[in-house]
Amino acid sequence: MLLQCAFCHKSFSVAKVTQTRGKGIGAQIQCPKCQAWLGRHKSLTVGKIAGFYIAAFAGVAGYFMDNVMHIVTPTIILGVILVGVMHIMDHLILIEAPEDASSQDV
Repeated sequence: MLLQCAFCHKSFSVAKVTQTRGKGIGAQIQCPKCQAWLGRHKSLTVGKIAGFYIAAFAGVAGYFMDNVMHIVTPTIILGVILVGVMHIMDHLILIEAPEDASSQDV
C-alpha cells in the first residue's frame, strides 16, 4: 500500500515508515523522504468508525428483531454512506513540517 506525503507529495510504502509517535487514532508517522510528520483527521476517523458500528449494529438488530425493518434499513444505508464519505475525505495531513525545508527534494 502506498501513501502520499502531504508535504513533498511523493509516494512511499508503509513498510518504509520507521518513525512513529502516538497511539490509536492520534498516531503520526514520519515521511521517510522529507521527514515531515503526517497524521489523519481525528474527527473524520471517529466518524468513519461510528458509521461502521452504526451500520453493523443496525444489521444485527434487523436480523434478530421483528418488525424493525422500516428503521433498520435507512440506518444501515446512512451508516454506509457515512463510512464512504468519511473514507473519501480522510487523507494524510501535515502535522509538523521538517525542521530543515531544504531537505525537501524538488
